[in-house]
Amino acid sequence: MKRDIIINISSDGELLKLLYEELKNLPRGKVKSYLEHRQVLVNGVVTTKFNHPLRAGDTVKILLGEGTQTKRGLQIIYEDEYLLAVNKPAGLLTVATDGEKIRTAYAALSEMRRGDIFVVHRLDRDTSGVLLFAKSAKIRDALQEDWNERISLREYLAICEGSFDKKKGRCDSLIAENRAHVMYSAREGKRAITDYEVISERAGFSLVCVRLQTGRKNQIRVHMKELGNPVVGDKKYGSSSNPVGRLGLHASALGFVHPVTGKEIVIKASAERKFALPKK
Repeated sequence: MKRDIIINISSDGELLKLLYEELKNLPRGKVKSYLEHRQVLVNGVVTTKFNHPLRAGDTVKILLGEGTQTKRGLQIIYEDEYLLAVNKPAGLLTVATDGEKIRTAYAALSEMRRGDIFVVHRLDRDTSGVLLFAKSAKIRDALQEDWNERISLREYLAICEGSFDKKKGRCDSLIAENRAHVMYSAREGKRAITDYEVISERAGFSLVCVRLQTGRKNQIRVHMKELGNPVVGDKKYGSSSNPVGRLGLHASALGFVHPVTGKEIVIKASAERKFALPKK
């Protein structure tokens, strides 16, 4: 295995020019590919911009191994010294269960990266989007200890059946779980608040931006069903159609306060191309 290169910056400059100088024995196309494949970190943060400014005292690290290439459709979309986030594809479990121990996001990421990783939160198997991991148990515990207070943004895209009566609104209810493990709004339960806004409508379906104010199990799916517009592909909660061939739910953005730097981080994940309203 090739050793990573660590460069301590002594004067101001631009990232690509520095890489050309440090890797002058390599073709320039190969040097650029390290940036394109997210294999360059500045002060512990993955950087892809050729003209990223460097300052004296910065540290540049070049990963000469696999970098952030994908495995099983898993793409790394954020990384720093303490955290790592991926864009999880639909159909992939976050962690192992009794029925599936190999095909998981955790297993795939463990094969891609060197060092330990720790699950911070989870996404349902059939939901795609931002999935966050920590690089140490200490950082994971710091995030999970006050997760709801630390989270500033939980945004999803949902493709739903039909046209919404109200194009923008809030669902606020108490959610409980029955013996069949189906969630529903009830007189007693845990409070669930979902804000939504219709982005576009076509061919009898709606693309909706959803922001969670709470994080209850199946919260979006329950509230969309109760509005009369279930998420497509969600038979459990009343859907009768599936134009995208998967559950129409994608975790598009996650915002939180960094447990070490104290800065607000917003991580965004683009949806796959087929995650779109059907054509007329």
